[in-house]
Amino acid sequence: MFFSQKEAQENAVKSGVETFVSKLKHDTMLIENAIARGAREIHVLCDDVEKSWQSFAEQFTYVQAAGGLVKNTKGELLFIYRLDKWDLPKGKVEKGEKIDEAAIREVEEECSITGLELQDLLLTTWHTYIQNGEPMLKATVWYRMNYSGQETPRPQTIEGITETRWINPSDLSVVLDNTYASVVDVLENK
Repeated sequence: MFFSQKEAQENAVKSGVETFVSKLKHDTMLIENAIARGAREIHVLCDDVEKSWQSFAEQFTYVQAAGGLVKNTKGELLFIYRLDKWDLPKGKVEKGEKIDEAAIREVEEECSITGLELQDLLLTTWHTYIQNGEPMLKATVWYRMNYSGQETPRPQTIEGITETRWINPSDLSVVLDNTYASVVDVLENK
């Protein structure tokens, strides 16, 4: 989803892209309708990007999360399987915790490995969801990480993770066929 100036309409002619002019408080409803119609990408055109974004975001409870795209010495990437989807290890940042420290902690907890080497900031993804009837807006900050240890990753089952797996980048079709758009975004920026 993109919030952009009205003049940026030329990008909206692609297939699967839904475009509408911001209605501020009604943007959430328009976005939900676009998703229901199968839009793969949504462009919200507005006069004031910051004002439209703020109006959208204030309708949610904000959650800050962090995670990692972890590569081992064989060049394989670490994935988790949770809620019947392939995902990357991530989780909420705790109060007073630095985001990069949270990213390492979450990967270590969810995959039962230690000794990760933080590389660099990759990108931030955003998504919305409902938790206990409350609309949530989650920003996840992703980092590249390296792992040179010998531990075999194990899923943190208490978090609903049923599998951890190193996957060769040439075999990513198994992930791409059953994952979230935000994971695709991370992989495209790897």
